[in-house]
Amino acid sequence: MNKKFSHLLLISIILIYGVNNETFFANSVKEEKPPKSVCIEESEKEYQEFNNKVLKDIVKSFNLDLSEYQEFISDDLMLKVGEKLNDHSDKMSLQSLFVGRSNGSRRLFLKNGLEGKEGYFLYKKIDGNNVKKKLSKIGEVWVVMSVDEKKAKKIRIKRFNWDKCSEN
Repeated sequence: MNKKFSHLLLISIILIYGVNNETFFANSVKEEKPPKSVCIEESEKEYQEFNNKVLKDIVKSFNLDLSEYQEFISDDLMLKVGEKLNDHSDKMSLQSLFVGRSNGSRRLFLKNGLEGKEGYFLYKKIDGNNVKKKLSKIGEVWVVMSVDEKKAKKIRIKRFNWDKCSEN
């Protein structure tokens, strides 16, 4: 009986020590924060998803088909070194559209690119309303032919938690 009791006591001690030891090591492992570069990528991805959600809302509200249109961003319209202002009045006339505040990015779509004759400039105002500017190219200059605004819901971007990231 003493032998059984001592074996049982020994097994209990081993189990208790093992469980406490595992708990100790599990608690001592510190959760590492991802590096800042990973967080920047994640933040950019979330912003892109937000921009796509905003664009879908605008396209739906105006019932647009942009499949034949090419998207341009502000950087696409910047003059390159050596280009002359007079040779690019088309780009210059479009750059002013990107000035101002909006909920999400302002989006430019041109049918047949800069060589085309029609396009749309789309954005969501800070108040949530959707705006569509119809563009036509007259000579070498793009002109806003009409502005249409539709009441819409605000779409908010989720604030990114930078505290979860390391300083590196």
